[in-house]
Amino acid sequence: MIELDNTDRYIVNQLIDRELFTAIPGPKATKLQINAVHTFQNGYKQRRVANFFQTLIGTSPLNFGNNLVLMIGPNELDDQVKHVLLATLKVIISSPQMDGLESDMVIDSPSVIHQVQSEVTELDEQRIYEIIDGIFVKRFGLLTPDYPEGSVTTVQTEIMDPFWDIDPNFISITHEFIHYLTHQSDTESLTTVQQLNRILLQQRFLIPKQSSKLWSQLIENKTRLSKDWQPLNRFRLEVGNDYAVLLDSQQHKREAKPFIVAIALANKMGATLAKTTFPKQVRQVVKDLFPGRTINASDVKKGLLENALVLDKGDYFERTPVAKRFRASNIADIPQMDY
Repeated sequence: MIELDNTDRYIVNQLIDRELFTAIPGPKATKLQINAVHTFQNGYKQRRVANFFQTLIGTSPLNFGNNLVLMIGPNELDDQVKHVLLATLKVIISSPQMDGLESDMVIDSPSVIHQVQSEVTELDEQRIYEIIDGIFVKRFGLLTPDYPEGSVTTVQTEIMDPFWDIDPNFISITHEFIHYLTHQSDTESLTTVQQLNRILLQQRFLIPKQSSKLWSQLIENKTRLSKDWQPLNRFRLEVGNDYAVLLDSQQHKREAKPFIVAIALANKMGATLAKTTFPKQVRQVVKDLFPGRTINASDVKKGLLENALVLDKGDYFERTPVAKRFRASNIADIPQMDY
């Protein structure tokens, strides 16, 4: 079993949570982050992080100039999305806003979207904005919405962000994005344990009906799988009669109320829940548990999916056996999880 120190764990967790580790600390960087950036320059530490992921999931992060990318999220990018991302990279890195030390690193989004659409002509500008927002803004945080001062009402009514602040690491990490988008990943050589660890990393759970073969392999290898995650001191694999879930001890307090609502909703719903009725059901559960409070349905959805309480089936959510391991007893309690 590979041993990790605190900075190793920080880097690995950044790659699990953000899929990125950047060589330039941000303005709000913690001492741990700054120390991790400096110590990662050590070749031994680079090999240790790479070896951990190679052992765990059969691949290592892409490394260019000590900027790391590990794009193995749950959603495979289709050709249209890849085309948009490549075009966006090209537009931004060649823009005047990226030229010279005097640049304020702010770019207007309509200009970017218009230029990308001139290359990706099969998509309209709204769809292109949604892809860029989903990947570069929400997923990787390499672009940050920027609104002029005093435009609070505009924030609430704008369909698209008027400006984006560009992360200082944007250019240096472009190499990994291009490599990922233009190279096919090799998954044929993965061992059974590595395949299972990938599924657990991407989905955080497995149930027998997903694949009887994978389920039998998980049961056979559950001891080895548990040991693979131990060096992080974060995850614990729990295997029940009809589910396996990779429990994450790093639950954030700000997510507690949406999580409670998610658990209550999962236990209240039947086998499935249509997405058209989802917001209404969330409002009803919130009214029951937290009278007078407002909880965003998207946060509840995140709690449902990230904790494997439901499966996303397109037009509806399907309840999983994982839901029954949790219970929300009352509004004062955090859901009981037997870590």
